[in-house]
Amino acid sequence: MAQGQGLDTQRAESWLLDLAQRHRLSPTQRQIVQRMLGMFPDVAFLSTIEIAEQAGVSQPTVTRLATALGFAGFPEFRTALRHAVLSGTTDRDDAGERRAVDQERDNLDSLKRVRLTDAVQALAATSPLGVIGLRASAALADYFGYFARRVLPAVTVCTEAGGVEDAVLQLHQQGATALLVFAMPRYPAGTVAALRLARKLGLTTVVIADTALVPFAVDADVLLVAPVGTGLVFDSHAAVVVLAISLLDAIAGTDPQRTQQRLEAHEALVDRWVHHE
Repeated sequence: MAQGQGLDTQRAESWLLDLAQRHRLSPTQRQIVQRMLGMFPDVAFLSTIEIAEQAGVSQPTVTRLATALGFAGFPEFRTALRHAVLSGTTDRDDAGERRAVDQERDNLDSLKRVRLTDAVQALAATSPLGVIGLRASAALADYFGYFARRVLPAVTVCTEAGGVEDAVLQLHQQGATALLVFAMPRYPAGTVAALRLARKLGLTTVVIADTALVPFAVDADVLLVAPVGTGLVFDSHAAVVVLAISLLDAIAGTDPQRTQQRLEAHEALVDRWVHHE
């Protein structure tokens, strides 16, 4: 189209990427942003219907994206897009993948400020150790539980929303004194319900979340923050994984003799399942 002649679209793309990363967008909204990046500079002159058709979404979805990005409506968003394309005032930046990596570096760096002492004390003292993670957090709970079973005598992982309250009650009946909960966006109602039940039963709740401002922060006895990467279609949990495995390492360190014995017992089984050429 004529609008694209002589324009440096990279700067406008950088503007949109930066804007998107400064707001909490749904996976669908992030996908629209990624499609729009491939439509510059023409996207700044298209209607909501035209963008929706090319992005494969509905017109209201495009309108909601503008609101999610902080604009009163799509006309204001389109005006800002045109300004980014035509003014040339924004700085050059790397592609989305590079920006996502840079954001993860910042997220990992933020972990240096996290203090694990209270969480380690609570989780090292409980047996069994319950680990909860629903929906987007399910993989994190399974990851932690997989390795925790190598060094701890009793670990229970719950990733099913339908049985999470039953799991908390059973942990309490089995003598558990603390619970580890992964709570990444979007926060499931079942996660909050399990947290509140655990506290009602007297369990210490250790929560790993993406921000200290989660609406259920008051339900966490210990809140550990690991920011998520928001530069791609789906959240990246790189910092969460590092925090989780660091937490487990610290828990294992509270009883080094037991840890060593259990790791040696596990290693004795490795040849039975590991692949050899």
